[in-house]
Amino acid sequence: MTAPAQPNDPSNLFSPFLESTFNIPEDDAGLKAFLNDKLSSITDVANDKKIGMYVQDAENFNGEKWHYISPKKVRNGYQAIAYVASLPNVGVISIPNPIPNINEQFVVTHTWGSASRPCTSIGAGDGNYFSFYTLGNSNITYTLSDTTIGITTTVDLSAYSAFIVIEYLRDGI
Repeated sequence: MTAPAQPNDPSNLFSPFLESTFNIPEDDAGLKAFLNDKLSSITDVANDKKIGMYVQDAENFNGEKWHYISPKKVRNGYQAIAYVASLPNVGVISIPNPIPNINEQFVVTHTWGSASRPCTSIGAGDGNYFSFYTLGNSNITYTLSDTTIGITTTVDLSAYSAFIVIEYLRDGI
């Protein structure tokens, strides 16, 4: 499989699915070329998936590739998390942004939070878990700057721990 040097539409480079049937050449040269093409397509399909690795205080590739403005430039996606051991009891906390070296090319692609108050025992029915965004939940909101994350609660959420997940591009503009 040989990709064009400058694709018109990056989504046409490969299919996100593996083929299930093959016509395998019998001659050695054809077999070698066939294996090379198939291994390349398998690598493309396996590598270009969302990577589910989240590490506190570390920047990780998330497997996303963004093509916009110019299909000649591929922008890799990254992800980072901030962990909050206890949310505020009606108030505001500020924590460091976990992403290092944010510059003028930095662009956020997606961000959200999740909060957990674990159950007291198996089957107790008193656990509570929810997701939230920067706006839209009257009980909790957050803001994100290049240096800090500000979390505001309007009810007592001190029994909850939380994650803020940030997906972004380093070279977005």
